[in-house]
Amino acid sequence: MKTNKLFALAAIVCGFALSFTSCSKEDNPAPVPAKQTVTIGFENATLNADGYWCGDENGEKVDVFGSEAFECSYKEDFVNFPVTWTPAWSSWSGFAVSSRTATTYAAETMVPDQFNCIAGGAHGGKNFCVIYTFGESIEFGTAVTLKGFWYTNDAWTADAIVNGDGMSPGKFEADDWFKCVLYPTPAEGLGGARYELYLAKDGDYVKEWKYCDLSDVDAFKNIKSISFGFEGTKANDWGVTTPTYICIDDIVVEK
Repeated sequence: MKTNKLFALAAIVCGFALSFTSCSKEDNPAPVPAKQTVTIGFENATLNADGYWCGDENGEKVDVFGSEAFECSYKEDFVNFPVTWTPAWSSWSGFAVSSRTATTYAAETMVPDQFNCIAGGAHGGKNFCVIYTFGESIEFGTAVTLKGFWYTNDAWTADAIVNGDGMSPGKFEADDWFKCVLYPTPAEGLGGARYELYLAKDGDYVKEWKYCDLSDVDAFKNIKSISFGFEGTKANDWGVTTPTYICIDDIVVEK
């Protein structure tokens, strides 16, 4: 009789322990990994003696309209900024990095003046990014949320707004405008979204660093890349004649 009672008690205790263990697993699910926020500031770039980098001959060789070019990239954390450098033309496209503090532009010193920003240097740190693209995109390598970034006008763009671009007559008037268009590419689903940043409008233009806050814009959540285009009133049969540049800095990304 004592044996049976002890067996029953043991069974009750064991059952209680199993029940308690099962309940604990349900109430304590595996922790969700915390989101990681990084700020891309371009401070790791190696620049030349004139304070800029727009590619070099260390990249992959490609052909650009019959000339030898090199596909390069600046990488920071998990973000990739491609640039194509064509030595024969001393030309480039994509995402360059600059530390220059001059704010002026002159045609005879296009290089290096095209790497000047109107704000007179970086938003944070020493370096900033100069964008002049022909289809290149910032690649994130994973699904991210683009929270925002700082932007301003390139010195060449500002000079064209104030003095004219040499192709479309005259400086910008009150009804002229120029804007950069952002095109996010979603990690899943269909694209097609666009977001506009005015660089000149209503007789004025961007002269300082301004913040583009994208934290509440759904189109910039769960994206894998972002590309840039330009539109404006100063144009001819071949497109916009205002120099299609924008300078950006301190990109905030969450993954």
